[in-house]
Formats: sequence, structure tokens, C-alpha cells
Amino acid sequence: MKTADFEQMVARLERESEQAPEAYKMKVALLALAGFVLLAVLLSFAGAGLLVLAGLAWWMISSGGGALILLLKLGKLLIVLAFPMWFLLKASFSALFVRLPAPTGLPVTQEQAPALFAALDDMRRRMRGPRFHHVLLINEMNAAVVQRPLFGLIGFPRNYLLLGLPLLESATPDEAMAVVAHEYGHLAGSHGRFGAFIYRLRLSWGTIQAIAEHWSGWSGRLLRKPVDWYAPYFNAYTFVLARANEYQADAAAAELVGPAAAASALKRVNISGGSYDRFLTDLFKTARSENSPPEDLAERWARTATEPQAPETSSKDLDAALARDPGVADTHPSLRQRLRALGVADTQLTLPPPDLSAGEANPAAAGSASNSAATVWLGAAASTLRREIQQQWRNDVLPGWRDQHRHWSELRERANVLQAQPERTVDEAFELLRLDVQLRPDEDHLPQIVAFNAAHPDRATALYMEGLLRLDKDDESGLALLDRAMNLDGDAIRPACERAYEFLVPRKDPRAEQYAERWRQRAEWETSRDKQVGQLDAKAEAMPSGFSAEALTTLRHQLSAVTPNIVEAWIARRRIPADADAVALVVVIRFTRWSRGSRRQEALETLAAQAWPATVHLITDEAPYTGLCKRVRAAGERVV
Repeated sequence: MKTADFEQMVARLERESEQAPEAYKMKVALLALAGFVLLAVLLSFAGAGLLVLAGLAWWMISSGGGALILLLKLGKLLIVLAFPMWFLLKASFSALFVRLPAPTGLPVTQEQAPALFAALDDMRRRMRGPRFHHVLLINEMNAAVVQRPLFGLIGFPRNYLLLGLPLLESATPDEAMAVVAHEYGHLAGSHGRFGAFIYRLRLSWGTIQAIAEHWSGWSGRLLRKPVDWYAPYFNAYTFVLARANEYQADAAAAELVGPAAAASALKRVNISGGSYDRFLTDLFKTARSENSPPEDLAERWARTATEPQAPETSSKDLDAALARDPGVADTHPSLRQRLRALGVADTQLTLPPPDLSAGEANPAAAGSASNSAATVWLGAAASTLRREIQQQWRNDVLPGWRDQHRHWSELRERANVLQAQPERTVDEAFELLRLDVQLRPDEDHLPQIVAFNAAHPDRATALYMEGLLRLDKDDESGLALLDRAMNLDGDAIRPACERAYEFLVPRKDPRAEQYAERWRQRAEWETSRDKQVGQLDAKAEAMPSGFSAEALTTLRHQLSAVTPNIVEAWIARRRIPADADAVALVVVIRFTRWSRGSRRQEALETLAAQAWPATVHLITDEAPYTGLCKRVRAAGERVV
């Protein structure tokens, strides 16, 4: 289902749900029942097919010689039919019974954090929900409740609470509890048993659809069609309920901690989220000069989160969150809609109170760094847990951090080399300008890139760079520059559309959808092109390779070193229907007559693992590529 069709369907279903909510729930229930019937039919079809084939084979074996002759004639057909059905049946049952990976994080026990577990027990008692089997700390500005059945989609669920330590550091206990209670409300069924059932069923059908994509063979493709048809409709019909359930989960949180704390939590998450993003951005910038990540990430954020924030910055973060509209696939309503549902008028959309400093409001935290949820809930274990989670984070990012440090060091070396040259070509001048922008991002490079583009007006990469710099300065003229870059170079379409979309969406500019559609069209075209490049078509058209004499000589040496010996080899370029400029090679190889099949395969694998200038397929002059081999010999170049 296309995005536009999905949006129209959701809008129509939202109106239908508002007009007749109970009738709409009945429709969703019947649709869910139809999904179970569909899955049962798919499994039954695959299982019945296997039983029929097995029974037919047994009848042939047990009924005498004539049947055995028929079995020999049909044996290959039976195998061809049986194997796809067996793999389909196996994949289907995997969707139901495969164990999904458990969430990861730093485990927290009741002995470590009795205040946290006391708060969770009180929440569970008041909301009448199931218990948590595991409580994990994670290094994110978020909290989540995850349920993992023991056997895939069914059986003995295990409940996980994921608590983001950065969130706990930046929120009061009531605000943090509002976030947790919202997530727990889905699990506890605060929006009713039917809503909780639909909530879990949406996740289950997402898993089934993902697994169905791996069903192969003609039978797999045939049976995947009803899944591909049903899943989008089920998603659209339940999407309306899922979005309504978010309001009900907010209401459950407000009932637990009070409407004021629930509203404050929604604001705090968005404000602290912006602050945490900037904190991480500034921290990762140090990879340019530091060879390893800091050892005190969590401790730094704990201090930063409780420091007074500039009201202008916080207001900007809150305003951006209030202006943000939910995406087409986002079941969460906008922040403004959620606050209105909690009774917060537009005139009351002010900053939450800055009440994280320690003091009389919480005597238990007196003398502590703050009255944050981390300090109150984790107590004496807070310091230990911070050290453990920041050590986990450091170990995780260390390899990538050092790669980034090495990358920036190489860029600086290259910039120094270019800077030292007395004269530079146009390409080298632009490369130095691009490196300067990367290495000194806080400086204003717009005048230099404007001057470069005035002298060289048709360089797509330079136009793209100027467009980004102008948009960063809130200058809409950058859009025209991105358009020119896309017209000159198709590879600029997706990144340019992404940046234009990010610029226009907060301004509610209708042109954002035009860029989104252009991005989708380019993505579909690239997918089609890459598929044609990656898959060898026996009917492909062959053309001269376009290799220079020197390149052909290098290739000749490369092939001559392979054993068993290659008697003959030809190379040609394949024509790719989706993209005439795409380069895809095919090499026809004929080995000595005495070489065995296994040795030939090893030789082909060795050749395929070597460096090639483009995607290459190595084939021999055997079926089904006999015709293609003739075309390669006619159009290509002989290298052996």
C-alpha cells in the first residue's frame, strides 16, 4: 500500500471510529479474527501439501512395480514441490514459536534500588498490571516496557522495564513515573483488555510480515501475497485504535501521578531530549582530537542535567516539539494534542518547573546532587550504576570512536598536503574547501563556497554544499541550489531531498511532500537498478567492457594465476535496463577439460573474491548461460 493511500485510509477510519466507536471496534475484532484464519489457512496449506506428497510417495512405493516406475518419473517433481512447502511450513511455525532476542541493558536489583522497586510495586498495585521480571538501565533518553513471550508469539510472557539513565537524571521522580506508567499502561491494559490485545497483535503481525518476506520459491511467493495484502489493512485499521490508546495511556499516567506531573513529564522529555542530543553531539566532536571516548559519560550528564538551562534554549526545544506533527507511521499523537487531552490549554504551554535541585522538597535527597529520579530511586547505588553503564557505553563505542579519530587525522593530513601545494587544480581547490568545512564547522565558510560556485557554476557537489550552508542559516535560497545539484547529479537526489524535507516540515510548508515523493521515486529506481546489477539475467545484452589495454593486461595476469588453468576467458559489460550508465561486468571462463567440478568452483570463488572495478559475474559456457556466453564472445574482449 502506498503512503498516500495509507494516509487517506487512516483519515477515513479515524472519522468512522469517532462516529461509531463500538461498531469500529467490532470491525477490528473481526479483522483480527480473519488474520488468525489466514495464518491457519497458510499453515494448513503447507502442511496438507506435505502430507499429500508423502502419501502419494508411500502409495507408489507400496503398490508395486508399476507405481515405482511412475515414482521414478515423478520423483523429481515431488522433490521440487515438497522442498518449498517444507521451508514455508518451517518459516510459518518460526513466526509463532521462534524466541525473540531479549532486551539488553544493565540489570538493576531490588537490593540495589529499594526505592525504585517500591515505586514500581505501588504503580503495579494501583494500575493492576503484571509484574516486571527484569528491570534494565539503558543509556537513552527514554523508557520502555517490552514483553517477550517464551515461544515467539505465544506462551509465558516475560516483562522487561527499560529505564533510560539519562532520562532519570533529568526528570523528577513523578515525571519519570509518568513516563513509565504510560508505557506500563499498554501492558497493563489501561485502555482495556481489547486495546492491550490489539497493541500486542500489531507487534505480532509485524513479525509475521517480516518473516514472510523470506519465504522463497513459487509456493512461498504465492502464499506471501495474502500476507502482503492483509498486513497493511490490519495496520491501518488498528492504527486508529493504537493512536487512541496513547491518549488512554497518558490518562492512566495522569491518574497515577496527577495531571500536572504527567504534563510536565511530556514537556521535560522533549526539552531534555534536545539538551541530551546537543550534549552527545559536542562529546562526539572530541573524537577529532581525542583517541578514546571519555570514561565519565554518565557522570558528566548527571551534572549537566541538573545545571540551570538557559530559558531561551529550553523554550526553543519546547516550541519545536509543539510544532512537530506525527509522521504517517507514528501512532503517538503530537505533543500539543497530548497536552490538550490532559487539560493543558494552549495558554498554559509553558516550561516545566526547574525543580531538580536538592532541598526541603525531598528530605531523603538532602545533601545529594539533585532531586532527580536517578538520585531518589537509585539512592546509594546511583554512583556505582553510573560507572557501570558508562563503562559499557565506552566499550561499545571505542572501536568506532578510534576509527573516527583516525579518519579525522587523515583528513587533517590531506588538508595540510593540499595547503602546502603552491598551485592547485579545480578539483583540489574544492577538496581543500570541503575539508576546511569539515574540519572547522564552527566557522563561516559561505563566502568561500559562494565565490567558488561563481567561478565554477556547474559542479553539483559544490552547489549541494552551498545549499546546506544556506539552509543551516535559515536561508530558503538553499533549496534552489539543492534543486540544481539534483538536476546535475542523480546521486544527490536522496540526500538533498532529505535535507530539504527537514527544513520544510517544521515550517509546515506543503513543498515538503514534493521532496518526500521525489526521494521515494529515486529510492524505488535505485532498488530496481541495484537488483538488475546484482542478478545475472541469462538474456542480458552484452557490450564492450570499455577497459583500457593496460587494464586488460592486468586482468590477464590476474586470470593466468588461477588453477586449474583457464583455457579461454572473455569479458564484457552488461546492459542494465534501468540505468544505461551502470557498470556491471560478466566474465566467461573455460577451464581445461580435465579439471574437476569442485576445483572449478574453488577457482571461481577465488576469482570472485578478488578486487574488481565493478560488480562482476563469473560464468562458464554451460546452461543456462550458453546464449549469454556467445554474446559476450561477440561483443567483449578476450583476455586469455
